[in-house]
Amino acid sequence: MSNNVRPRLMSTSIRSLASNQLTIAVASIIALFIFGEIIAPGFLSFGHLMSVLRLSVFLGIVALGHARVVMSGGEGIDLSVGSVVSLGVCISSSLLLGKDANIPAALLGAIAAGFAIGLVNGVGVSYVGIPPLIMTLAMASVVDGLSLIYTGGYPRGTAPKLLEALGSGRILNIPNILLLWVVVIVAATLILFRKRWGAILFGVGSNSITAELSGINVKRFRMFVYGICGAIAGLAGFFLLGYTGTPYLSLGAPFLMTSIAAVAIGGISLAGGAGSYVGAAIGCVLLTTLSSILVALRTTESVRQIVYGSLVFIIVVAYTRRRKE
Repeated sequence: MSNNVRPRLMSTSIRSLASNQLTIAVASIIALFIFGEIIAPGFLSFGHLMSVLRLSVFLGIVALGHARVVMSGGEGIDLSVGSVVSLGVCISSSLLLGKDANIPAALLGAIAAGFAIGLVNGVGVSYVGIPPLIMTLAMASVVDGLSLIYTGGYPRGTAPKLLEALGSGRILNIPNILLLWVVVIVAATLILFRKRWGAILFGVGSNSITAELSGINVKRFRMFVYGICGAIAGLAGFFLLGYTGTPYLSLGAPFLMTSIAAVAIGGISLAGGAGSYVGAAIGCVLLTTLSSILVALRTTESVRQIVYGSLVFIIVVAYTRRRKE
């Protein structure tokens, strides 16, 4: 009998392992790097690994805010993050003008603009009752228009040396921005699981009615979550300028679909109330590695967007079927 029990236990363990999204994501990253080494020798080198992780940081910062919106429940999503990142880049560059002394003003300007846009999203979703998908999609169009008006179609300014050192510099051959991201991951995780704010976020996302009955102003809380998401997107634009050096109007566009995909791949519940930023960070690394593979295969940006969109579709379908079961 013990001989029959052992295979069943092993089979159960394998199924449990396969059902863990994070385990699958990590295994996929390893497989992609091995595949990358096969098609492009040097893909597994330390230098290229650091490059992939550095590019993951900017997506990871955007995903930090987007994850909070999804966790807050109420079918939360923010389709304006890409546009806000682009606006953050334009505002930062115009205020910096290549001078280190202007960094505080540019940082504050990018964050404040993003926070204001996020608050408008939050008011529309929480108090007016507009579905998040519609509200944030409309806001994305508005922000794109604001960026055109603000820049006149031609963004000006450049990143100063200090910001470029953060975005492109290295310490012991490890990107500075990657070290900053590690700090952000630790801080975000501590806030999420050790602080009252994180408990409220999970509570609101899991059951907003119960949260309301326990004394939490759910509408106001969700409004500020959208504000925080916007502020973080603006901050991502500020850091992204340090990497590119010069601004572009649509620099944040690629982060829209990828930030949604990273959140979904990272195991964050699309219904809200569950998940972790570590999972989203792993999702960001997976997507950046996949993007690097597609570049090595010489695919176009349009093909990459099709791949990202297909990934989101597959994950949402799998999630929906699992909930029905």
